[in-house]
Amino acid sequence: MLYLNLELVVSLPLIEIYLSKGVLTAKQKADLAKKITDVIVKEAKQPKQYTWVVIHELPGENWIIGGLTLPELKAKLKEEMERK
Repeated sequence: MLYLNLELVVSLPLIEIYLSKGVLTAKQKADLAKKITDVIVKEAKQPKQYTWVVIHELPGENWIIGGLTLPELKAKLKEEMERK
């Protein structure tokens, strides 16, 4: 049975990762979360059940870089590469 100490839960890390939707497979996301958890556990010296990792996947149109959505930016970069 998993036991959580509420005082520790609220004081230990919540790691949030933002990715473009579809960049990683479910297995890759699970592996990434496990590796991040291992690092936090090693450094904080706390049981792993107190480390939370949340992965947010956002569609490309929700990433705005320099005023361009991710699909627009990819198209622009592709166009520039084709000109060279």
